[in-house]
Amino acid sequence: VFKYVLIKCVSGGEARTILRGYGWAEYHDDIFQEVAQVLELEGVTCQCVGGGRISHDAEAKKLSCYGYSQAYGRADHKLSVELLGPKHPGYDINWSNEGY
Repeated sequence: VFKYVLIKCVSGGEARTILRGYGWAEYHDDIFQEVAQVLELEGVTCQCVGGGRISHDAEAKKLSCYGYSQAYGRADHKLSVELLGPKHPGYDINWSNEGY
C-alpha cells in the first residue's frame, strides 16, 4: 500500500491530470512537492486535486484506490482507475471511498 496524488497540470493553455504515487512518501504533500518541483521548472503549473492510497497486489494483478489525503482531500478515485487502466493491462482495478 502506498500514497498517491492527482495533480492538475497546465502548460500552454492545455490541462491534464496525472497520477503519481510512491512507496517512500510519508505524506501526500511529499509526492506533490517532488513532482511539482520538476514540472514547474519546465513551465508547468501544478495543483494537487486530491490524494488517497493504492493497494497493489502484483501476483493477483489487482489495484485498489481508496482513502483520502488530510492535506488535499479525497482524490477522484474513479478518474484514478481510468488513468491506471492503460498502464496496467490485465489488472483488476477498483476503487472505494471507504478507508483512510
